Amino acid sequence: MKAALTCLISASHNGLTSRFFAFERDDKHIGENCGALIRGSEEKDCEMKLNLKHCVRLCLVLMLFGSASLLIASSDDQARAALGKTLLGKDVKALLDMPAYKDGVDLYVNPKSDKRLDERGLDLKELAKFLKDKGVGVERDEWVTITDVKVDSDRIEIHLGGGGEGRGASKNAEKKGAGYKRAGGSRINFRYGRDVTDLDLSLDAFLPLLARVLDTGKIKDTIDVAGLDPKFQEAIRAKDIVQDMTYQMVLWSAGEPDQKKVDDSPDDNLHETWFYLRDGHRWVVKFLNGKVSKVQVF
Repeated sequence: MKAALTCLISASHNGLTSRFFAFERDDKHIGENCGALIRGSEEKDCEMKLNLKHCVRLCLVLMLFGSASLLIASSDDQARAALGKTLLGKDVKALLDMPAYKDGVDLYVNPKSDKRLDERGLDLKELAKFLKDKGVGVERDEWVTITDVKVDSDRIEIHLGGGGEGRGASKNAEKKGAGYKRAGGSRINFRYGRDVTDLDLSLDAFLPLLARVLDTGKIKDTIDVAGLDPKFQEAIRAKDIVQDMTYQMVLWSAGEPDQKKVDDSPDDNLHETWFYLRDGHRWVVKFLNGKVSKVQVF
């Protein structure tokens, strides 16, 4: 009876269903049965603990992979947003005619693998065909505004002046003849032939690609201006000239002067004067060693 009672308590302690043994069996058999039950319970308990450990490890791995995926997605969104914020609304000058067509111009980032492409990554034969069939949406040397930036899995689209009209509207160009200038702008498709990465979306990597077909000087100026002291940024936005501006700041604000003069100097300092005629007023801008020292408006 004592052995059977011990068996019952041990089984209950391990959280398993207890078994009752017939009391008519002798103590030896009862002891053997109890020992087997305890060993089995311990083995099952150990197995359950191991399975639990595996589950916990698997959950942690899945959580880590999930977190990494979220971080990657977040980074992609941030990179795309940063590129769009920098380029949207900026003016660029076209270095070639572009078709008034929503398929736009295809520019292949790595052109060496295709003999049809020139060093810029353009198929000039195909471009000429589109210009003839669809008309001109953006003319060479025309300043146009970037109106949209789209990032797909393997390409970046830059929309110029509206991004090009639809396929149906292109019939109007055919009636007018080859190369007819139409409203609606155009677009450039930068094709990578692989997945676009965050590095591709950085300005240091993307601006040189834009420069293959667009004059991006104003974008670069905007980026440089963004790093200036706020008082200079405000003056440049207002097209004003203030003290301590450098030559470049004045150029950003007022453009090239109508006249420049190097003044005589009694010392080793460099004295210069720039003259502007702006809105019916004559501006005289004095420089001392490369910075504005005095501004007079008459």
